[in-house]
Amino acid sequence: MPEIRVQRSAVPTGLLAVPGVAALFTRLTREWTAEQRVRGVTALCYGDPGRVSEEGFRNAVEEMERRLQLPYFWDAMARSARGIVNAYTLGGQHALWRQAERVLAPTLLVYGGRDQLVGYRMAQRAARAFRDSRLLTLPDAGHAGAY
Repeated sequence: MPEIRVQRSAVPTGLLAVPGVAALFTRLTREWTAEQRVRGVTALCYGDPGRVSEEGFRNAVEEMERRLQLPYFWDAMARSARGIVNAYTLGGQHALWRQAERVLAPTLLVYGGRDQLVGYRMAQRAARAFRDSRLLTLPDAGHAGAY
């Protein structure tokens, strides 16, 4: 759910949405290896990156190498970032907080205490926004699960 005060660690994702920034980032990071890129994403997304197994890390590096070869990789990244920024900034009836209030299905909200992309401070507000919700807090988890 969108935060009023965005975490600093989420700013680079938002910047990718700005026209031209993805191309600039591509040029500036041309020399980065797939392993360096995966380490950066892992540090951002996991509460304890050291808990990612060697095999899991190797698989992620192989997948990053594959994706970097795709001619549309950076365009897809920029478009994804724009989609996130757009969703966060929608107003009126389309605002995500308004949409949450209209959800009728039981909803499980999962928040990680070490999430660097979506702050835990929004958990209680989200629990109030969804009519029939249950909040599960994982104190040591980051954005991408229990690591």
